[in-house]
Amino acid sequence: MSLEDILKKIDQEAQQRKKAILQNARLEAENRLEKAKIDIEQECNHLFEQRMKEAQLIVQRLLAEAKLKGRGRIGKVKSESLQKVRVELASAFVQKISLSQKKWYTKIIMANTSSKNEEIFMASPEANQLGEDFINELNHEEKTSFRYGGITKDIDHGVLLKKDGMILNLSFDALLEDVMRKNESHTSEMLFQGRNK
Repeated sequence: MSLEDILKKIDQEAQQRKKAILQNARLEAENRLEKAKIDIEQECNHLFEQRMKEAQLIVQRLLAEAKLKGRGRIGKVKSESLQKVRVELASAFVQKISLSQKKWYTKIIMANTSSKNEEIFMASPEANQLGEDFINELNHEEKTSFRYGGITKDIDHGVLLKKDGMILNLSFDALLEDVMRKNESHTSEMLFQGRNK
């Protein structure tokens, strides 16, 4: 075998190994992304169920009082009750996230990134607590190339992912709204079961 043939063979083997390494890295990244999405959904659902149980007792008492005062008040109580659940869930989100802020934002960003190189804007509280250092750590740990976009005044808490003019809103309000919307019928059923008349 000539030297040229040996070099070609070495080059082919190197290319095959490179392809295999890239394929394995891609599969691992996809698996991690899927797991992060499942974890976030489970965390949100757990918080939701927790707050629902607490709110359920209060709502039943308020509905009984409203029924005594007239049916016109029942609609108002239902609306106020749903708002209370929303406030309680928002409080639970803030509490849960504050316990492990870096872990939470790593999960939420990785589960919602499409290209792993978006520009990340942070609400003022997150920028003060995490800031550009967090983005640098995330890039290092997750092998991504996110860029820190600075502070945004468009949201009170959370982050925005921006790429090519598209903005993905990962604020507390947007995440909360998503959980409430997905669980709207379940929420009404739990809070007002047997009382929808």
